[in-house]
Amino acid sequence: MNSRERIVLSPYQLPTQNALMIANDDIAAIMNGYAALWHPAAVVDAAGPPRLGSPYDFERPVEGHLYAVPETLPLLLPDDWDQRVRDAGAIAFRSTPDRETTLANLRAALAAIEDAALLDLPADAVGPFLGIGFGYLMVDGLFEAMEHEKLLAKVEFWQDVQQAAAALKGPNRDVVRQHLQAAAERLLAAREVLYPVNIHLLDLVLFDPELRNETLPGSFHRGLALNLVASASLLERFSVQNPEGFATLRDRVAGDLVEICGGSYVEREDALLPVESQLWNLKTGMAAYQRLLGQEIRTFARRRFGAHPQLPLFLNSVGLHRALLLTFDDSTIPTHRSTLINWPSPDGKQVEAFTRAPYPADNPQTFFHVAHNLHKTIMQDHAATFALLHKSGPAQPWYDDWLELARLAPVLGQWTTLSRYLTDVLAGEYTTAAAADDFHGDYLSERVNAHHPEPVSGFARHVRWRRRLDTAFTLAAMARGLMGKQDSLGVEPRLTELEARLERDAAAPPRGDDASERELNDVQKAIGDALAGRLLGSASQEAPGYLLLNPCSFARRLALELDGFQNPLPVAGAVKAFQLDGDKGRMVVETPALGFTWIPARGQPGTPMPPARMRLADARSLRNEFLEAEIDPATGGLRTIRDQRTRVGRLGQQLVYHPGSTMRAREVRVTSTGPALGEIISEGDILDEQQQVLATFRQRFRAWLGRPVLDLRIEVFPRQPPQGYPWYMYYGARFAWRDERATLVRGVNGAGFATSYTRPETPDYLELTHGGQRTTIFPGGLPFHQRNGTRMLDVILIPEGETATAFDLAIGLDRENPMQTAVGMVTPPVLVPTTRAPAPERATGWLFHLDRSNLVLTRMWPAADGADAVVARMLECSGHTGPAEFHGPRNPQQATLLDARGEMLLDVQCEGDAALFEVTGGDLVQLSMRFS
Repeated sequence: MNSRERIVLSPYQLPTQNALMIANDDIAAIMNGYAALWHPAAVVDAAGPPRLGSPYDFERPVEGHLYAVPETLPLLLPDDWDQRVRDAGAIAFRSTPDRETTLANLRAALAAIEDAALLDLPADAVGPFLGIGFGYLMVDGLFEAMEHEKLLAKVEFWQDVQQAAAALKGPNRDVVRQHLQAAAERLLAAREVLYPVNIHLLDLVLFDPELRNETLPGSFHRGLALNLVASASLLERFSVQNPEGFATLRDRVAGDLVEICGGSYVEREDALLPVESQLWNLKTGMAAYQRLLGQEIRTFARRRFGAHPQLPLFLNSVGLHRALLLTFDDSTIPTHRSTLINWPSPDGKQVEAFTRAPYPADNPQTFFHVAHNLHKTIMQDHAATFALLHKSGPAQPWYDDWLELARLAPVLGQWTTLSRYLTDVLAGEYTTAAAADDFHGDYLSERVNAHHPEPVSGFARHVRWRRRLDTAFTLAAMARGLMGKQDSLGVEPRLTELEARLERDAAAPPRGDDASERELNDVQKAIGDALAGRLLGSASQEAPGYLLLNPCSFARRLALELDGFQNPLPVAGAVKAFQLDGDKGRMVVETPALGFTWIPARGQPGTPMPPARMRLADARSLRNEFLEAEIDPATGGLRTIRDQRTRVGRLGQQLVYHPGSTMRAREVRVTSTGPALGEIISEGDILDEQQQVLATFRQRFRAWLGRPVLDLRIEVFPRQPPQGYPWYMYYGARFAWRDERATLVRGVNGAGFATSYTRPETPDYLELTHGGQRTTIFPGGLPFHQRNGTRMLDVILIPEGETATAFDLAIGLDRENPMQTAVGMVTPPVLVPTTRAPAPERATGWLFHLDRSNLVLTRMWPAADGADAVVARMLECSGHTGPAEFHGPRNPQQATLLDARGEMLLDVQCEGDAALFEVTGGDLVQLSMRFS
């Protein structure tokens, strides 16, 4: 065959300085046509490298030329162009969006004139030529993008390529590779004229445990660096389902060819779960990676969204200092210009974070724009970086071309793991701590679309179960601190197993009849009985009563309703209010932080009924010393809540069906007027525009004497369940306020962040601040909220698929530490029945004491192996830095600050019964106290 040019007829040239967006099929047809022209059968006697040419320049075909004609492009060629090709002695073939079809068309076109030895080459012989072609096209485009003279030794380069093609007809294939490597090195030398240092290439894979090894990206099989994003539970599944494949993967990890990026044991809605749940997920995940891979992972990453402002703090606490700050769905995260940043949390701890969004490997646009994007990173980044993402579909064929090129020489960069990359490259941006509004993931839509039976209420059940578990751990630690080496409870393994059972299936927390529920009750009873036996061991008076135990680091005024009372209790000491309704005693009892209070189980005969300090309820209003709530008789909702000092209305509430409804009460009745409890119940309907009943409702409003919150129990019974987009179709509790200038603050992992976001997610609290007034909504673990205008906010209760009908919320006024109230709301009271009464001076007291109200104890637990020590974890919630003291029931011999893994950070000073330490605003503190 005569010497000829190889030309792809295309009205488009490779994008260089500017992006070019055309249809994917058009790109694929152009790129496949170009790749086919690098087949050895087309290369062996060509005049030079293939090129893209305008169809207008080749309306008259030239003898000996070989044309690739993209079948998807409207080339506007003459109607008889194919005949002109034949008449001119040229050859043309159709290139398609499919690589194999295109190559088959090429072979068919050359079959009459080309040696069969070159036409029938196996794929592994053709692949390196296609890789050289991909590299040539991109280096040529890079020269154009950077407006630089093209300095490739083109003649020598082409000689190397042709010599390699000719050598395929001989027996020595090693010679073929030598010539191709020489050609690749010429391309590398030309690229290094433009950018003389390494370009970093990252291959990211969202791991699917259903994949077999053979379907992993090509870099896995070609010995090039690969990064797999996989949770520990996915790796566990893979190791069981495909042990042989997992063994291969583990070997690649040991050889530093594959890096596993993860950190979480299971990927779930961690950003909306309690701090202790998040830490369990990280600690359990890190331990599982160590067990499965024989080494710790070094880079945190998630397939699903799970980021929030304090994530760098939590990662540091488990020994992770590098992360992918990327989202692989439609979630929102902060944007940064630099590829690598130092990402800090509010307390100042930081991680190195990779922020460059990878290009999808299954999209033809990615490979069409390689030269353009390389030009951008070379010009804008202090270390040129290009990342590819394998998410769902197979990679485009040009990915394999790129890998073949990389095996010859690092023409377009060096494939690397994230750890090596983060070691070699310095952060280009030191950012400030992100705000809560910078992060958002649509967990509500995810759960509804997945047909979760409790897309909203599941979070509230989980946080309450988590607090019960943390309560049991804390009470066990209180027993260890009190009894020391005499503590023989040994409940830690049972609690740890219960914790794992809960957290592994956080989407479905245990219910009342669940075995986990019964076992937790048994463990808590054993701990309570042990504490009661020690605290009341010297009590000689026989009298039935209850020992109230407080696992919180702040004093609580507990509202209790207990049966079996014949006579009232006197209002004195810890009992702040009492009323007797039949044989039910309703009371408010104050319990010290991390302490106890004993109350009798029955009143003495002749005890007078406590006088009413104030009427707590009348026909339309509830009140106590802190607040007054007015109920709307027409709607059954909250008309307003006001404080007793200024008497200014703060907040109103109604039930709504979004997108439109009205609330109408059928009955509003007072069920308790005091002296301990004021209660009003309203019942009615939620109506549509045609006055048809959408749902019935029942709302219970409670104000307890001495407690600064208004409790709301909301029950909604839909007759027309919502269907459709959950942010638009739902039943919710709508809160409205007067002044649109009020600032809305949401709690995120204990800290408050001002928010202007339309959908401010938080399970903790939402606080309205205006002037000196602070009005707080406590959703009780319900995390999804939506603003309507500037003065209304909906707490979403029932979207499509929600099975729960009852929800507990609260409203507080001027709470100095709202996170304390949020924690107290979801922490159930612990009552231990007793048969003996302590002396009055020993009826209440504390066992441990934390002197800083801005520190919230998330959990305390006994030290491992029966050691005479306890460990306490605390979260700073107000952003204040300063000294703190943690007191115990005995004088500690040693106190140490630890990270979340239990590894020592530093020793702290002990004075008397206290450990003295410094706290940074927003920090997570873990303190170990050893008593002997």
